[in-house]
Amino acid sequence: DTLPEAGKYIVCTIDARLQKFCEELMEGKIGAAVAIEPATGEILMMVSSPTYDPDELVGRERGNHYMQMLGNKRRPLFNRAVSAKYPPGSTFKLVQGLVGMQEGVLRPGDLHPCREGYRLGRLSMKCHSHPSPLDLRYAVSTSCNAYFCYVFRDILDNPKYGDVKEGYDVWKRYVESFGFGRKLDSDFLGEGNGYVPDRAFYDGRYRGAWNSLTVLSLSIGQGELGCTPLQMANLAAIVANRGYYYIPHIVKQIEGRDSLDARFYQRHYTMVDPKHFEPIVEGMWRGVNVAGTSTDAYLEGWDVCGKTGTAQNPHGKDHSTFLSFAPRNNPRIAISVYVENGGFGASAALPIASLLEEFYLTDTIRRPELFERIKNMNIYYPYYDR
Repeated sequence: DTLPEAGKYIVCTIDARLQKFCEELMEGKIGAAVAIEPATGEILMMVSSPTYDPDELVGRERGNHYMQMLGNKRRPLFNRAVSAKYPPGSTFKLVQGLVGMQEGVLRPGDLHPCREGYRLGRLSMKCHSHPSPLDLRYAVSTSCNAYFCYVFRDILDNPKYGDVKEGYDVWKRYVESFGFGRKLDSDFLGEGNGYVPDRAFYDGRYRGAWNSLTVLSLSIGQGELGCTPLQMANLAAIVANRGYYYIPHIVKQIEGRDSLDARFYQRHYTMVDPKHFEPIVEGMWRGVNVAGTSTDAYLEGWDVCGKTGTAQNPHGKDHSTFLSFAPRNNPRIAISVYVENGGFGASAALPIASLLEEFYLTDTIRRPELFERIKNMNIYYPYYDR
């Protein structure tokens, strides 16, 4: 008996042209891409792939279509952008470097050796070939695994803490201050927590007998660590802002209201001093503009900063991820792309992110041949089809 009342108009933060362009690039791939405006926390683009045609969920056949999608092993109804738990891979090395500097166990000029990996006794963490020893900036640009193994162990084994478990608790609090292991409190439904294991998890798994070597895979963003693409894009925004973020949100304005909830206008700071972000930014800039694993993301005149990630996958080919922001100063876009089974970070995720940045910053595509290649890249994922 209640009279109908018209809803309120809302203005969305999404850049429709960028969204459509990203959907084209992610066609034939499984993964997600999220772009944020660092100065506001507004979500410029959010794509989960594969997706579905909304028209299939209206009309007489909507029930049949829904059941078909529900049974699809590629899970088109699952919003990977906000709910998936992916290992972040080498993009997480940025966090390790920042925590190490704040804890005083790392200085940007500190040198560590890498002989194609980190080795201690029977333990081995492989790395690709590059000059050695190297400092923090070069370790970021070239994505050295060994360097961040040293840094991670120095954080956990810091003598100012009673034992490695206390050191791990401190490390976990730092990681959570970057928005990992918890919801970011965005306005998007279905937002996941990701996962950062606590000491109780390892006590249970190893019956209390574990140390920094036991959890060494966390140093390069592997192991039990799980992050949503939204959290990874937020990390890009944090580095772009040199230490803080605004809660990512997709609603810009609501009819009849002067502002959004207050939480969307507040700066949320990490536990790391802003001064420590400059060496990390420098390393990301060098990785794109000088020499490193991200040189294919170079855009003339835009000072792009980026970090590749290759996440190990027990079900097949490795996952490809890339985290970036541009320009280096007064950044306008922060982005994360994740492509399941995409291989190296520079193979699939990087060119997608680079094309998106180019389109957003220049309003054009200067590399049409790259666009066609990536658009037509179909990455078969047999794990979902078994």
